[in-house]
Amino acid sequence: MVGDPKGDAIKRAMAAQQMGDDTAEENACREALEINPKHPVMRHNLSALLARRGETVVALEFLDALVEDEPGYTSAHFNRGGVLISLGRTEDAIKAFLNVTSLDPNHIDAHRALGFQWLALGNRDRSLDHFARTYDLRRGEGRIGVAEKSLHSTSSEKLQHDADLFRCLLLSTRAGQRFETLARLYEQVAAGLRVGVVELSEEQLETLGSDYNTSIYSVDAPEIFGGALNPDIDATAIEASWKASETGVVTIDNLLTERGLALLQKFLQQSTIWHDFTHIGGFVATYLEDGMACPLVLQIADEFRAALPGLLGPHPLTQAWAFKALGSGRSIDIHADDAAISLNFWVTPDDANRNPDKGGLVVYCYPPPSDWSIVDYDSDRARIRTFLAENGSSAITVPYRENRGVLFESRLFHGTDRPDFSSGYANHRINVTMLFGNRG
Repeated sequence: MVGDPKGDAIKRAMAAQQMGDDTAEENACREALEINPKHPVMRHNLSALLARRGETVVALEFLDALVEDEPGYTSAHFNRGGVLISLGRTEDAIKAFLNVTSLDPNHIDAHRALGFQWLALGNRDRSLDHFARTYDLRRGEGRIGVAEKSLHSTSSEKLQHDADLFRCLLLSTRAGQRFETLARLYEQVAAGLRVGVVELSEEQLETLGSDYNTSIYSVDAPEIFGGALNPDIDATAIEASWKASETGVVTIDNLLTERGLALLQKFLQQSTIWHDFTHIGGFVATYLEDGMACPLVLQIADEFRAALPGLLGPHPLTQAWAFKALGSGRSIDIHADDAAISLNFWVTPDDANRNPDKGGLVVYCYPPPSDWSIVDYDSDRARIRTFLAENGSSAITVPYRENRGVLFESRLFHGTDRPDFSSGYANHRINVTMLFGNRG
């Protein structure tokens, strides 16, 4: 029986891809392309492998030829956009991602990418359009299932948080009866749950209602005329301190204007955007693409970057999130951020903090090796502690203050410093993080 060399090579390439064996995958892809140079999947997979290896120029050549031959190949357009980003060609990347959304209007990753790339060009309106579309695809009526797990699972802490949020809304909205009813239903389900994250039964889902963990209510957080960033911030001194410091850690007090801080506090206190409850135990979180994107947040990031052109000029915003601690002593363990520069700032009022000398941030200034790859929060913690134990302590402790920012190199390990906050919904410790640029 005559064999099928092309078919065999394709099977070996796919098997190697599933096993994560890049060398075997490349060899098999090239073998298949020697037999059929126009095979779209093999061309696409080889280009992705080359891009992962850093051979972006060659990868782009493969993808340029592929989309010319196969203009309807959505994944090729998307990966081409990613390669163009790595080459610093933002406007061309936007065109590539727009090709993706033309072919597939529900391509959530392309809309998310467009949100960040328009932001890099300073076009916040278009950025918000695509973040809104991303959020709708995650949580809206026409959602595509990417957030399905978080819509069918919960924890008692998550439900109690949401019930407390609803009761906070009783005093500030006209839909008081609805929110009181929701609060009682959430508490009813929470009372019957075991500890930890659990899968909801059909009966529990029916009790919570179809709006569970979606955008039930959001505070309007528009841009502030005249600016949200404190105009008295001494940008020259900040950049000089950064350059002169061996630690790469700078503290900035009174980061936002009084109005900017008040509006951000209201947005984070009263918006049902706290959808993530699994990333770090005892916390809920929100991200740009999952409810946090609003004119005010993007304005703050844009103004901060513009205020520090020598430091942040080359580094657009690559992500932003907020974490809320659901217990008075809950802390985020040591970790690193996957970016170039991080800004961490706090918005909960100082009178919630029972120990003013603590509750802030500990930054370890001994940098990890340049080739240290960030895996995830849980996987990184053990090896980080081993690394710090072997390389001595180099910690800088920044006490908690409302409206205080801490600017530091993202690769530096950092974590919460022994928080002790009062109980009650209004006293939850909220930290906002903005990441600028790409690591390395």
